[in-house]
Amino acid sequence: MAPGLQAEDAEVKRLAELKTYLEQRLSDLEKEAEAVRSLLELVDRELVAKSFKKAQPPPEPAEKELASLKMIRSRSGSLLATMTLKEKEARIVFNPEIRVTQDMRPFSSFLLRKVLDSMREADLQKVAEGKLEQSSVLSYEVVYDGDVAREIVVKNYRDEARLREIVNSVKWTLDTIASSYK
Repeated sequence: MAPGLQAEDAEVKRLAELKTYLEQRLSDLEKEAEAVRSLLELVDRELVAKSFKKAQPPPEPAEKELASLKMIRSRSGSLLATMTLKEKEARIVFNPEIRVTQDMRPFSSFLLRKVLDSMREADLQKVAEGKLEQSSVLSYEVVYDGDVAREIVVKNYRDEARLREIVNSVKWTLDTIASSYK
């Protein structure tokens, strides 16, 4: 066998071993990332249970207790907010590490005016046309702690598509605000 051929065979063998190592390493990292995600979810649930309890007023007695909790995360996986869904109401509590004030552009001009106020105006138009009851019009309330917005309570979102639009808008808004810190 020629010396050039032996060197080439050795290099191919080395590359094949390297490929096997990299595939195994990638598999191990994926398993580790999944374990870290599970632990992060557990920690998030505990944080929500311990730190957000005080901010929520007691539920009204007439209201059904069919609440479900959803974490709203950024693309990178960090917690942006938690959402509690009850019948006809979505309560979105912002991560306290994200400082949201009333005068912040993506919050006031996009989330409040362009998304929520537009939905409310569309509902009021349907009421005027006789297609919707006044009691079903979307409404929202921003809960402030001083000048910092802590949560938004949206009532009468009515359907899953609207709720999805609200959640995506909150996600974009908080992600934009959080990334401006960096």
